[in-house]
Amino acid sequence: MIQYLGLADLLLIGEAVLGIPAETLALTTDLALADSALNAPVASYAGTEAHPGFAAKAAVLCARLCRNHPFVDGNKRVAYEALREFVARNGREWIAPKGDYPAGDETVKIIWGLAAGRVSEADFTTWVSARLGGEA
Repeated sequence: MIQYLGLADLLLIGEAVLGIPAETLALTTDLALADSALNAPVASYAGTEAHPGFAAKAAVLCARLCRNHPFVDGNKRVAYEALREFVARNGREWIAPKGDYPAGDETVKIIWGLAAGRVSEADFTTWVSARLGGEA
């Protein structure tokens, strides 16, 4: 059974990434946009999942957080860390691209492209899928 992130989880991730207390983020974040992004991986219609498969769920979570822009600042960083938390919470391992550290060049490029609309959710799902280790 997949464990999804909730609003409190996202605010705590935001606190860790941005260095702003979760309580303050709750006052300055568009909670409706955050909630929409958090619920995207669960979306279904007439019993058919909109995003079947773990990689698709992880990718749509990150993509919607990037594109919905619920935080005043730091949306891409928070979205990426939310992706990694979602993966870890579900017993999977996130495998960073080879040569990505210390600067994170490939990851930064793909997340920026995703946020700007240059990388599709389908292409991002493929990228995420290649970085998942272990079975849920």
